[in-house]
Amino acid sequence: MNTSSTCQKAADYLGRAGRPIEQKLNSFHFEHGNLDDVLAELERHQNPDGGFHELEPDIQLQDSSVIATSIAFQILRETGAPADHPLVAAACRFLLNAYNPTTLNWEIMPPNIDDAPHAPWWVYGGDLSHSMANPRAEILGYVHDYAMYFPDAMRSLLTASVVAQLRACGEDIEMHDLACYLRLSETKSLPPDTGVELKELLTPHVDRAVARDPAAWYSYGLQPLSVVSNPASPYAHLFAKEIPANLAFMMDQQGADGSWSPNWSWGDEHPQAWSVAQHDWRSVITLKNLRLIRAFGG
Repeated sequence: MNTSSTCQKAADYLGRAGRPIEQKLNSFHFEHGNLDDVLAELERHQNPDGGFHELEPDIQLQDSSVIATSIAFQILRETGAPADHPLVAAACRFLLNAYNPTTLNWEIMPPNIDDAPHAPWWVYGGDLSHSMANPRAEILGYVHDYAMYFPDAMRSLLTASVVAQLRACGEDIEMHDLACYLRLSETKSLPPDTGVELKELLTPHVDRAVARDPAAWYSYGLQPLSVVSNPASPYAHLFAKEIPANLAFMMDQQGADGSWSPNWSWGDEHPQAWSVAQHDWRSVITLKNLRLIRAFGG
């Protein structure tokens, strides 16, 4: 494997054709870029209500959505954005205003989702509307990260509810739900006992959900590097044998232009909009893979 060449091609792609937010993130992570540049670009996706739009490539609605806002918080976390930044304060205000204290949850998408092109699985009122994990579990982590913006009682009730929901899960957790629980478990501001319990509860689910057979990696699903972002990951030991092969497989999938493409599509719906979404996903996936390669010594 020529990791140096792979990384250079990926970085060149992002610099040449990447979505602006991934360009700024690549610069921040690997080229001594400025956090202010990342936040300024992120602010372009923030609406006056504090929520975010279009960060989820499969939803092109200009209105705020909780799912797009959760992606904004992923960026705020990975860049270590200060809690007192106005962008952070406004985003927290949006989450607080969108929270339903009766269900202890958020609506993942707004009712007017059909006002703009989107992937066919984003259906208002469908199964996703009843999810108690996606993105609720992930958002709980941000409620702890930015505790000063949320009532103590809300945080306590929500934490108890999310952990209880995870305890009650059977053998299988849907892969997107599992990803949200894993982001919660990565939250450094969690109470220590909660963090320990989450790891204990999640480890067997991760062990079962991740595909170890390389033949399965061509399909849409969880691979070892989907849940292990660096060698210090608490789940790295589960896939010690598979990670080198998964890394090599991932590198082999790089396109001639230096990018990685999604292994899914919108089908026949909105072909022009899918072309835009596909371009944005290339940026997202390419930056993610570049960070993985470098985390494992590339």
